[in-house]
Amino acid sequence: MTTFKDEHGSIMLEAVLVLPLFVLIVFFVIQMTFVWTAKQMTYYAAYCGARAALVYNPADYGAEKQGDGGCKTGGFVSRGVVHQAACTVLSWVSWSIGGYDLSGGRGLFYSNNGALNELMSFRVGTYSVPLSSNVRNQVSVDVSEYGNLGGTSGKKSGGKGQQAPIDEQLPAVTVRVRFRCPLFIPLGGPVVAYFYGASDSVPGGGGAMLTEDSVGVGGFTASNGDVVHANLVAHGNYTDSGPWRYYSMVLEESCTMAKPYKTDTYPLMPGEDKALMGMSE
Repeated sequence: MTTFKDEHGSIMLEAVLVLPLFVLIVFFVIQMTFVWTAKQMTYYAAYCGARAALVYNPADYGAEKQGDGGCKTGGFVSRGVVHQAACTVLSWVSWSIGGYDLSGGRGLFYSNNGALNELMSFRVGTYSVPLSSNVRNQVSVDVSEYGNLGGTSGKKSGGKGQQAPIDEQLPAVTVRVRFRCPLFIPLGGPVVAYFYGASDSVPGGGGAMLTEDSVGVGGFTASNGDVVHANLVAHGNYTDSGPWRYYSMVLEESCTMAKPYKTDTYPLMPGEDKALMGMSE
């Protein structure tokens, strides 16, 4: 007795079962590659910020004199030459999509006006970086000088176990950079955002999840995803305005460099130079 076997149906079934998982993995790898690149650039932005802090008056990057003689910003700031240096590096991965924040962090404003978008784009000298108009709102810096790096005791310190005075400490500057990295790759972005939002990296993350259902962007769903989504939204890691909806994650890197001279007596940066660079006060 002759039997005929048709394997076309089984091949199609295998493809239907495997292809979605394969596509998800591919997009996840693409998104993770972008995040890894952005993390390296965030560290380089911290390095460039520290270099800028070495050659400018602290007032030009928003730092104030402290009681110990050092200088530091009041937390993370989004102004000054250090911030400008960090934005110059990270503008290439900011992915602002021609939008800019006019709402105090509530969303992006989009315009089809080419001249207006050109005006809002981040500029490096006479050139503008494409898709970078919102980078100043995605990057913040924290700068501190000296930072109590010199240890204890010394000839002038007044005895063992006491903090050395500022002139005995190692003169140094530490710059920390935070970059809100967009997770814009379809499927891959929501997957990365899910693990980020469920971890301790986001305030409120890593705790007990309350539900079993999931709502994701770009077709991705996972257990307790609605709680993770709410956590990301609450901490500003979700953009839903204009034609785009995507998550983001905050990357943070720091760089410390020796600063063997005082810059608080250096001349301030001229106002016309700040205006030319588009720096905010």
